[in-house]
Amino acid sequence: MLQASKNKNPITIKDQFLSLEKRMVKYKDLVQVQVRDNNEEFVALDNSTIPNGYLKEMSDMEKLFGPRVIVRKSVAKKLDHAQKLLQDRHSGLTLYVTYGYRSLKIQTERFLKILSGINNSFFPNPLDLYEKAHRFVAVPTVAGHPTGGAIDIAIKHIKTGSFLDFGSKQYNYSTKDCYVFTPNITKVQKSNRMLLRNTLIEAGFTPFDGEWWHFSYGDREWAFYNKKEQAIYSQLNLEEVKLMD
Repeated sequence: MLQASKNKNPITIKDQFLSLEKRMVKYKDLVQVQVRDNNEEFVALDNSTIPNGYLKEMSDMEKLFGPRVIVRKSVAKKLDHAQKLLQDRHSGLTLYVTYGYRSLKIQTERFLKILSGINNSFFPNPLDLYEKAHRFVAVPTVAGHPTGGAIDIAIKHIKTGSFLDFGSKQYNYSTKDCYVFTPNITKVQKSNRMLLRNTLIEAGFTPFDGEWWHFSYGDREWAFYNKKEQAIYSQLNLEEVKLMD
């Protein structure tokens, strides 16, 4: 009997990450999406329904609006719905939002910093330079946070206040384990990521596979993911934000 030949080219971790990156939404996808802002107002999230607050690793907006996270009104409503979905099934857990609106100025500064760090590499197609930077800080013209539609979010234990184990900390880009489907996490960590992901999707949000904590509604990524004709939130400068009392 002939024995099956061994695979001479096994799939490496690097190959797996490259495969994940190929499936992620890209700048070239988002730049094609049309936007018509619906002029929806912003609100500060209510800690009594959706606990929220900035982490020290990403607290740049706290000096502008204080400790509470700012989002569009419909985003806040969908977060309330997501919280109910989670707590109906897991009464000891709560969502915790760590970021919402980011000023266009701050988004641009962050993007340019990332861009300058990789600008010493040669890219035959200049678009590839933007694509590489976009994977970690979105190009400002298509970014979700400056629309008020994107959020960073995790899940906490109510009693202890500790976060579930998601396999990597928020905003840790030192490895690619921020990718939702990284092969380097345990079954429990993957289950926690899927709990967050499925809850937010059920509430109407769109996931971003490059960051397990990032979701959005109303922005270009949401429109592209759901095959909408256009996005309903555009990027706004700080002075354009209408915050409800």
